[in-house]
Amino acid sequence: MLGAWQLNRAAEKRALLAQLASQSVEPPLRLDSPAGQAGPPRYRRVALKGEYDAGHQFLLDNQIHGGKAGYHVLTPLRLAGSDLGVLVNRGWIPAGADRRRLPELPIRTLAVELTGMVERFPAVGWKLKGAEIPAPGWPAMVQVVERQALERRLGYRLLPYQVLLDQGEAEGFVRDWKPANVDPDQSTGYAIQWFSFAAIALGLFLRHGFRMGAAQDPDLSR
Repeated sequence: MLGAWQLNRAAEKRALLAQLASQSVEPPLRLDSPAGQAGPPRYRRVALKGEYDAGHQFLLDNQIHGGKAGYHVLTPLRLAGSDLGVLVNRGWIPAGADRRRLPELPIRTLAVELTGMVERFPAVGWKLKGAEIPAPGWPAMVQVVERQALERRLGYRLLPYQVLLDQGEAEGFVRDWKPANVDPDQSTGYAIQWFSFAAIALGLFLRHGFRMGAAQDPDLSR
């Protein structure tokens, strides 16, 4: 069962990588177009126009890069011609020695046109009560991204995804955008291990059964 599950996981990961490859070569989709407003698929490159809400930025805590702890900088962008905003992930920054002192996040140009890639908000398997509530003050540290909680803090609606800022865009930090835990070969290797364990267990079971039968019936051992 576990081996088959890992093979299914490998197939899902290959499909995800294929989706990433196909979406990355498409020209950026404008969010103010009908197709953009309908909701772009995951990994789709999009073009945005609007104004950064520089005074109300979020720091997503517990983000590791190169073995170091830090934050992802989530900056709301008020979309031009709309009452909606979208969270632009401007990349990773390291945490300081004193975690009580949050980094400054200056933005030189507020009105921007930029491109990036659509991605889901980070998922968590288990969270503490209240982890989705942003800390007081700005920038506001947050442990879990929950759109409704951020909307209440901002006072306006957000699109149900984040946009990962392209490498070539200004006003960004460390951007090494790779899907997390998407290695089909790893899942295939795990599947082979589980099938091997199952074969060994079956062999031991049959061997034990034969010995038990031989002990009860001496004719079986002849």
